[in-house]
Amino acid sequence: MLKHFTKEELEEKYRKERNPRIKEKLLAILLLYDGKNIYEVGEIIRRSERAIKEWLKRWNRENYGGIMPETSKRVRKPRISSEEWYKKDKILMEIEGKAMTLKEVTVYVKTTRGVEYAYKTVWATLRKKF
Repeated sequence: MLKHFTKEELEEKYRKERNPRIKEKLLAILLLYDGKNIYEVGEIIRRSERAIKEWLKRWNRENYGGIMPETSKRVRKPRISSEEWYKKDKILMEIEGKAMTLKEVTVYVKTTRGVEYAYKTVWATLRKKF
């Protein structure tokens, strides 16, 4: 096992970490720092030996970044660009001052732009602006 940090530095990172998935992996690494074997660590944190081995492999290969959760690389492209929502003479300018409900805005976008959005998406988009 590669010790990229001192035990004290690793304990500090563990205390400050807010993401529970990363915190769990840091706990496993800390237990390995303490001399426990993979089987014992798996028993303590109730994870399989396979999972612990994978975390350890990624820790050794990539340091702290190896235990970070992998985010999806594909980001969904918005159906209507933010420019379409916010720029002059666009959707927000068109609906401004009309006292429309979110449901009415959703219907308006569907009829004028041909794009159907969920109520929640329209709410989030309008909330960004106001």
